[in-house]
Amino acid sequence: MAKRSDREPYLELRSVQKRLNQLFEGALARSDFEARGGFDSWAPVCDAYESSGALVLCLELPGLEPGDIDLNLERDELVVRGQRRIEGGQPGERHHRVERSFGKFQRRFRLPSTVDRGAIRASYRHGVLRVELPTRGRREPERLTVAVD
Repeated sequence: MAKRSDREPYLELRSVQKRLNQLFEGALARSDFEARGGFDSWAPVCDAYESSGALVLCLELPGLEPGDIDLNLERDELVVRGQRRIEGGQPGERHHRVERSFGKFQRRFRLPSTVDRGAIRASYRHGVLRVELPTRGRREPERLTVAVD
């Protein structure tokens, strides 16, 4: 059996690997590589829940004005786009750390067929975009049986 001192380099390497994985996973979670722009884009976090008669999406978009947010229906998807710009500082200021995400963003949400597309409402308060998607009741999933020859 190997002594603990023989295994320590491996434990240390595993610890470094774990920290690097967390670093990369965190960076990837803040970026939406499917959106145009690659590394210049990010994806705001979103909570989605169902209330009585509506689906609700809440996206965190601090630092934006309502006019900076583009909200559209495209076929069967709700698309939220925009851009958060880094604030210009005073002459002579240098950034030592930038942890907030900046640049273009885009989120797409596939809508169920029960959403009343003509009654969608959105509000923006305290950095949170709230989109309410009223529904027209539940629709049972259609079952289709396919004959196999």
